[in-house]
Amino acid sequence: MKKSIFTLLLVLITLNVKAQEESKQKELGFNVTGKLGFAKQNQSGMVLLNGSINAGDVLFFYRLPSGTTFSTGIGLMDFNANGVSAGESYALKQSYLRIPINLNYSLYILEDQLDSKLSAYGGIGVYANALLKEEVQTIDETFKNRNQGWNAGLGFNVGLRFGVAKNLNFGIGFESQSDFTKMKKNGVERKLEEINTINFSFEFKF
Repeated sequence: MKKSIFTLLLVLITLNVKAQEESKQKELGFNVTGKLGFAKQNQSGMVLLNGSINAGDVLFFYRLPSGTTFSTGIGLMDFNANGVSAGESYALKQSYLRIPINLNYSLYILEDQLDSKLSAYGGIGVYANALLKEEVQTIDETFKNRNQGWNAGLGFNVGLRFGVAKNLNFGIGFESQSDFTKMKKNGVERKLEEINTINFSFEFKF
């Protein structure tokens, strides 16, 4: 009898531990992020150029029960600026294709009080960056270039994530990135520095 009770208790404890583990399962999904901010362009033969950033990513993620998250996908980014060269004003617009790989960690804030609906996250990432097209507009004419090269960069991010529904989260955060290699084509070297953005994201879990 005692042996049967002990076996039953052992089974119940095992089931309870398993249930707790399953409550924090691995997660798969994707997030859609919009980004607004500023950056600086460092180009050979030119002064440092300040401009605005308008970007967006679609990333697929894999999250472990510990809160560690791996994500990758594709992003598009526009850099817009105004400058002066040889006494002539110009408007610059560049469109980039970006392929990021990120490693993040998240933890719940006030888990019991808010029913695991609020979490903080932070992490680092690297990215490949391609300048798809460039448009330089002056008063008299417009110059267009395509496929101006590849480079790579590094960044970090922090933010908060709010549970909106069972499989939907909304996030807001800050991200800072900078190219650590230069694009080189047709004798021109350039890179973007101090890419600082405010990010708004929706996360969908499968």
